[in-house]
Amino acid sequence: MTAGVGLRAIGAASRVYAKLVAESTVVTALSPARPRRHVGYEFDAIVDGIADEAVDVKSFLLRRTENRPLPTWLPGAHIDVTTPSGALRQYSLAGRPDGGAHYRIAVRRILGGSVSEEMHNLSGGEVLRIRGPRNAFPLARARRYFFVAAGIGITPIRAMIERAAEDGAEWSLYYRGRTRESLPFLAELEQLAQRSDSRIIVETDDVDGLASAADIVGYAREGSAMYVCGPAPLSSALRGEAMRQGNVREFHTELFTPAAVVDGMPFTMHLSRSGETVAVGAQETALAALRRTRPDQPYSCRQGFCGACVVGLVAGRVEHRDRVLGDEDRNSSIAICVSRAAADGDVLVLDL
Repeated sequence: MTAGVGLRAIGAASRVYAKLVAESTVVTALSPARPRRHVGYEFDAIVDGIADEAVDVKSFLLRRTENRPLPTWLPGAHIDVTTPSGALRQYSLAGRPDGGAHYRIAVRRILGGSVSEEMHNLSGGEVLRIRGPRNAFPLARARRYFFVAAGIGITPIRAMIERAAEDGAEWSLYYRGRTRESLPFLAELEQLAQRSDSRIIVETDDVDGLASAADIVGYAREGSAMYVCGPAPLSSALRGEAMRQGNVREFHTELFTPAAVVDGMPFTMHLSRSGETVAVGAQETALAALRRTRPDQPYSCRQGFCGACVVGLVAGRVEHRDRVLGDEDRNSSIAICVSRAAADGDVLVLDL
């Protein structure tokens, strides 16, 4: 992707993906909330407050049913939310990561998206099942930060900004959306920037037109640690431009979509209970290959951190690429959304 590609095209692609894949009823059917392995805390939470944060964006305050303290978390963390219908989605935690009685998440309504519509139709007092929190997007300490958020991607970035301001670090934010009215938490962030002598660059499609990766990275001050939350094409373009310009010290991103398979080799899966044999190509995941014959195979994040796709491992050498299994678990389990056989042509025997 070249630096001249505008964010309007990226945003359009992201919205199509969200509507057709991330929020569709097909995905809910293919990804039921029945993970094999539970990771972290799991508990019921009550919707204790709902607020309109922007056009088509609502935030939800969640508290534990028995008013017990919530598990602590760090900036960049997310929780798994199982809705009353049984759909499972991940939502980043927004706000100050200082524990307390509430979690806050934000949800953008996607036209035709069954899960976002369900969330937007929730009422106070309804109960959601929560698992987590977990963190696949941790904030490292730095003297200077440059944050980039596209639309609803502001949710994990907001918590990072709160922490940076609390630590007295220098920070700036590039915040992009379709219109100013579509940007959640903007007023609070502008107030925080004023109090902490920091800056926010707001650009919108309706006023500013196209933007380029070069323009965005150019806002970063020398030596910044750069954190990006937005569609994969945006993150990829910004990473390449940051390397080219050289003003960014380190680059971190959270992807909305799974990354492509890198350095993959073909291998075979043998399903011990059914007797099936499934070939996995070099450029596909074990999950994708398995779903050709088992479309109901559970999954969720497809990035190796939620645990929904973990299955039992009977035999075979595994290259574990996940961030969810402990050393002991890796002897008997595999996260098939990212992990694969350790060598070309190997056979993995799975408990399926």
